[in-house]
Amino acid sequence: MPPAQRSMVREIFCVQLLAALVTCGLFAYTVVSPVVIKPVELSNATATNEGFDYSRDNEELLEGINSKEPMKLLEEGKGVEARARAWEIGNTWKKRKDVQEMMAAGNVLTDSDATRDIWKGFRLLEKSLELAPKSKFVRLNFARQLFKRGQTEKAEEMYEDLLKISDPSWVTPRIELAEIYLMDDKTLRSIELFNEVLKERPKDPRITKRLGLALTVNGDRDKGFDTFVQGCAYEQDNQDWQPEIKKLIEKNAGLIESAISDVYSQVEAHPDDIKLKIKLARLQIAYNRLKDAKKHLLDARKKRETDPEVHEVLSEVLFRLGNTEEARAEFGTTARLLPLSKPAAPPVPYEPTQEEMDKEVELNSIVSEEQLKDMEAAKKADQEGASEEAPAEETPAEAQPEEEQPKEEEPKE
Repeated sequence: MPPAQRSMVREIFCVQLLAALVTCGLFAYTVVSPVVIKPVELSNATATNEGFDYSRDNEELLEGINSKEPMKLLEEGKGVEARARAWEIGNTWKKRKDVQEMMAAGNVLTDSDATRDIWKGFRLLEKSLELAPKSKFVRLNFARQLFKRGQTEKAEEMYEDLLKISDPSWVTPRIELAEIYLMDDKTLRSIELFNEVLKERPKDPRITKRLGLALTVNGDRDKGFDTFVQGCAYEQDNQDWQPEIKKLIEKNAGLIESAISDVYSQVEAHPDDIKLKIKLARLQIAYNRLKDAKKHLLDARKKRETDPEVHEVLSEVLFRLGNTEEARAEFGTTARLLPLSKPAAPPVPYEPTQEEMDKEVELNSIVSEEQLKDMEAAKKADQEGASEEAPAEETPAEAQPEEEQPKEEEPKE
């Protein structure tokens, strides 16, 4: 967080004006491009002097965010209430000592359309990383939000930093970064990362299919499509469905038909939800109901022709139905649309007020209840002192009747 700036209205001298202009420019840059804390070497210690227990640095840390109040409100569709609660948490010094609270509040606010919310959200995510600078999962969460808000270059830098401090067996950040590079026209690096992951997880259907897409985007269409088809075969032969599909099946006691019925009812309730239609199609592919899957995907394509995932899943269905040429065409469309699906660049950055900047500095400086009490006492004393020093308003004196002046005698002629 940049230091508080002096008011340019109170003190304007030539040198100070120049410094203020430079400072304002730098601050505006930090608003749109949050400070990225560089990685440090990981140690085996479970706790450090910053107070974060690193034995908690795992998937459960991310899953725990969803149990926080702002995230629960957002999940319930109460966006306004969720953002209000996130602001409240962000302005409470005790909550600012909790990594998960900062991550949850930061995620909710950076998902907002309001630039002021986005500004505050990234301040809170920076705080989460400040509380746990060695945490891989805190850094992963931050990188994800940067990408979602269109700050692709910053996200790529943070992911690359994350790869340097994580074991190659942890494939999640590698897969996500490969996907980002695929959308950002950096296909050679994307192919490299997908191949690294396949060394750790040979015959992984999802990674094999994504490698096929990367090869196609890079210009090798035949090899790309063949690789994609190979990934589809791995998926069918090993019943190794996408994690989301696996969870749906497990939720329905392992019964795919029951999972299909569940999602089908959701599609009927929300017929314009493209993601639900894709989810239903994937379940139908798993149950070999290919014609039904094709029907829903064609409907989804009609409603959103620019969605690369619709074309990708439709390509798989068409190939399984024996329509190879149509499948190749859909796969080619997927590769063409994929680089266009990158999140939009960030909006014009919010310019915080002096009061908001001072508030952030103050919240970051509080380390104990006693300090907070001392600060509040000092503020109260300042306010009382200011009121005592204020000059008392003068009460207008009662109007006194004017004394009658003796009239001057007129001179006699």
